[in-house]
Amino acid sequence: MADQLASPQDLASLLGLVWADLDAGQQASLTMLVEVGTAVVQAEPRQRLVAVADDSITLLGDTGSWLWLPQRPVTAVTSVTLDGEPISDWQRFGSRLWRAGGWAAGAYRPSTVAVVYSHGYAPDAQGLQLARGAVLAVVRDWAANPSAATSLKIDDYAETYSAIAARFEASTHLRTALRRQYGQRGGLAKIGGG
Repeated sequence: MADQLASPQDLASLLGLVWADLDAGQQASLTMLVEVGTAVVQAEPRQRLVAVADDSITLLGDTGSWLWLPQRPVTAVTSVTLDGEPISDWQRFGSRLWRAGGWAAGAYRPSTVAVVYSHGYAPDAQGLQLARGAVLAVVRDWAANPSAATSLKIDDYAETYSAIAARFEASTHLRTALRRQYGQRGGLAKIGGG
């Protein structure tokens, strides 16, 4: 099942529809719209906001002591291996791992660090409210315009409809808020050796 930051029932309610009164095709359409809207919203901060357990990632290890895990928030780290060997001499600080000896087997050769970790927000987390609202905002008009018409013109009357991506692109403040809330934070840059 694809990620859903809001429920199809939420979308039906927003549109003034009763979920139980919708046929299977209409329910499937609303479900698909929520999934597509979720993908659009998660693409902005480049984060999978929905909780994921035991996700695996392979990262490049170097001589630095800090290793950033790409998906936030990190809720647990199950295992870490360095060049295929399990290690336990690390500590987690938020979305980073610290290791005194760095993340490379040698000073002149990078290493492969494999991490199994859980990340994202629980489905009922307050931290997801902005993302939920964003999903509903970007799919609301699309659901009201299921034929996906981009414009309608009858004599002197013209009306333009927005598609999901176009509506989202035009929402500069919403995109900025999503990046600020869920995107990667700035960090320190390592300058020089050692």
